[in-house]
Amino acid sequence: MALFSGNRKVRSRRPKTAQELKQEPSPRAKSRHLAKRADEVSSEIHRLECYITAAPRLERQQRMANVNIVPPMELSSPAPRHRRVPIAQQRARRGERLRLFTESALVIGTIAGVVGWLNQWFHFWN
Repeated sequence: MALFSGNRKVRSRRPKTAQELKQEPSPRAKSRHLAKRADEVSSEIHRLECYITAAPRLERQQRMANVNIVPPMELSSPAPRHRRVPIAQQRARRGERLRLFTESALVIGTIAGVVGWLNQWFHFWN
């Protein structure tokens, strides 16, 4: 038999061969198999229920076992959080950076000019 939508059983059009009839379990074997499977399922359910009821106790035991253990250094300090910076503060930082860049360019330019002038002056006397 084949199953179709709506869980209706529909007989197949092809008759079963002797080999297929031989392979089909007898009703008694089928019921024994179903009873064995039901026992397996009920024992699995019992095992899971026991595990669920023991979970809080196991968690407490694990916590108590780890009381004197120091976590690794990387995990002990929280990761830095990226906070949003207000636009006015961003502009102020950008302006400060621009001023520092301009000042450093002027200082480097002045130093280069003085070195060049001194180089020329010493070449004049030599």
